[in-house]
Amino acid sequence: MPHDLVIREGIILDGSGNPGFTGDVAIDGDRLTQVGGKAGAGRREIRAAGLAVSPGFIDPHTHYDAQICWDHALTPSCWQGITTVVMGNCGFTLAPCRPSGRERIMRMLERVEGMSLAALEKGINWDWETFPEYLDAVAATQPALNVGCLVGHSALRYYVLDDDATERDATPEELEQMRQLVREAVRAGAFGFSTSQAPTHWCGNGKPVPSRLATDEEVIELGAVLGEFGRGVLEITAKDLTDAEVSLALVRRSGRPLTYLGAALPQTKEAFARARAEGRRVMPQTSCRPSLMDFKLDAGVIFDQLPSWREVMSRKREELPALFADRAFRDRFRRDLTGDSISFRIFKGDWDTVKVTMTGDPARRGMIGKSVAELAEQRGADPLDAFFDIALEDRLETEFSYCLSGDEHRGPSLLDEDNLIGLSDAGAHLTLLADHAYTTYFLGRWIRERGLMPLEQGVRKLTRVPAELFGIRERGGLVPGYFADVTLFDPSRVIDLDTELVYDLPGGGPRLLTRAKGIEKVIVNGSVIAEGGELTGVRPGHVLRAS
Repeated sequence: MPHDLVIREGIILDGSGNPGFTGDVAIDGDRLTQVGGKAGAGRREIRAAGLAVSPGFIDPHTHYDAQICWDHALTPSCWQGITTVVMGNCGFTLAPCRPSGRERIMRMLERVEGMSLAALEKGINWDWETFPEYLDAVAATQPALNVGCLVGHSALRYYVLDDDATERDATPEELEQMRQLVREAVRAGAFGFSTSQAPTHWCGNGKPVPSRLATDEEVIELGAVLGEFGRGVLEITAKDLTDAEVSLALVRRSGRPLTYLGAALPQTKEAFARARAEGRRVMPQTSCRPSLMDFKLDAGVIFDQLPSWREVMSRKREELPALFADRAFRDRFRRDLTGDSISFRIFKGDWDTVKVTMTGDPARRGMIGKSVAELAEQRGADPLDAFFDIALEDRLETEFSYCLSGDEHRGPSLLDEDNLIGLSDAGAHLTLLADHAYTTYFLGRWIRERGLMPLEQGVRKLTRVPAELFGIRERGGLVPGYFADVTLFDPSRVIDLDTELVYDLPGGGPRLLTRAKGIEKVIVNGSVIAEGGELTGVRPGHVLRAS
């Protein structure tokens, strides 16, 4: 009897990190039935000579929680060779959520994750209240990719504390209610628990996101629920983006693996190394792309942690020109950039790395590509004043780009076996970031062009490593009996393409989108969902439930 699908004569990179070998891969139903050698006939056959045949890539850090309601293909991840995504990171989830709390959740996502409020209002169907109901609703969308979901701390706080979630500590009774909700989520198949204590995370009303109001004890007690089940992963965006104490307390109290978002300071690395020596699993996430943020002054989230910017967050847009022109405000903003009033700043006053990327007035397009420092020098002005003046002269329509960090020092972190490559933020920061193409950037820029590591090791980093951390069974490898999640790519061509601004959100809103070259076919659970960068319309993805 013929196989359902046979991939012929590809270079098989099975996810183990071992050298590739040429052979066939056979698929029957949603499973791999042969890896290597010469397979029998297939009802469909794909000639893969010269192509790498690898496990489907697994993205450990996405925010597709809302987008999946209207975009079942999960673009653009589906074009990047990704077959499985993990949603619900940083504590920002759509469940649990009472009907009365929906607008509050959407406004939080609008501010902290850069999602279009109009798209959220038009696109989310809200066919759930509890987290188990949310998992069922996601399954009902029949996604093209596999999806795993973390349960988020901010949603839990809103559900139990209502508006007090952004005001105070939880009582012991409220903490126990949240623990019960985590138990309910884990029983339903949640991949784990996520939270954020980061100073960069603010709600649209100028208040910290709910999880930032939690005591360390609350964070640890909620994470400890995973230990009761012996499954699930902890994900945390660290306090001050430098703290390791809460993360390590979480790991020790729960006994579960943790993936950490924050700066890799020497003392942090040392603390994590000591924990690993105890047998703890801690994997900081690291990006493989230059970190760029695009922004306008009416949505300048890179400044949200600055005390002076709270005034901006609390004002209506029509009030902003007067505020930005005010000398006293500018002086307060300058002190925040240069003084000791806060412990962490995304932006550090390096105006030579802030560039104009778009202008509202066509007559001002000569500024595009120039840095604020250059434009200030041309004007004979202070860079900070030039920054505000440029935006005001263009009625706040000027778009800037800030380079948080480049590529020049990333190599060691990508080679480090204790780091997890991720941080794509796919589904979030829709007009600010475009890191969703990290897999093709990694394979094209770091592996082929820079020769950072052998291709088979690079594939392992994108497949088996995240699968093992998150406990994703029978995926992340090309092994007979495993689910047939397979990516075929051309090692000589694979690369991310230029990012474009498209207007395809519900309501016609904009987002940044990156396609790829060299990803020839993407197979999910035995079905081809993309060929040559085009979707086939098939949606065979599963909601993966931890067990």
